Amino acid sequence: MTTIEQIENILQIPDTDKKTPVRVEEAKFIYQFILGHKIHKTLEIGLGYGRSASYIMLATGKPHIAIDPFQSHYGYQAIKNITDAGLKDNFTHIEDFSHFALPELCHKNEKFDFVFIDGDHKFDGILIDYYFASMLVKTGGYILFHDTWMRSTRLVNKFVEQNRHDFKTHPVSLANLHLIQKIQDNDTRDGMYFREFYTTKSWLKYRLITHLNDHPKGLLSKLKSIFRP
Repeated sequence: MTTIEQIENILQIPDTDKKTPVRVEEAKFIYQFILGHKIHKTLEIGLGYGRSASYIMLATGKPHIAIDPFQSHYGYQAIKNITDAGLKDNFTHIEDFSHFALPELCHKNEKFDFVFIDGDHKFDGILIDYYFASMLVKTGGYILFHDTWMRSTRLVNKFVEQNRHDFKTHPVSLANLHLIQKIQDNDTRDGMYFREFYTTKSWLKYRLITHLNDHPKGLLSKLKSIFRP
């Protein structure tokens, strides 16, 4: 059985692709979070090279589902990595778009303890993934968003905070992750309910972070940590 200490020696992730993979520290956070909260049934939207999926399965020792229609773009490297790590028996890959696959899981009345959203990074894509994930996650379960440096992800997170009172935000130590927990069974809003979630402050913060990412040297790099969410 592969251990957490061995996994990075097994996973094959190209050095030329720095943007796709979940970072090691993020994967380790997910691993520790799942262990600490005794999470068993898990779902992931977006697969990439399989790092997050591998850490999730190492933590649970249980079946895991990942939805990703683009594995052919990566030469199915995630599947190879998961196989080499000895985790294939617990892994199900749904090779389809999440806006097709998630409703099917809802129709089957599937429920999950933990959903990791790291698929389409456009605002509407993330919002659709959240919408279905909110129905698929159990009461008391968690949804974790990746890439919160992106304006699109931040806006979805703000929408949830302002409009979905059946979810609670939990601060996490890593700036690129956003964690929410489902705290009640039903969304009790009526059909006219809406609270504004756009703020000028959040837009300015995003523009500053983007600038700091593009100009990482000198004083700007020191200021960057101040404006992390």
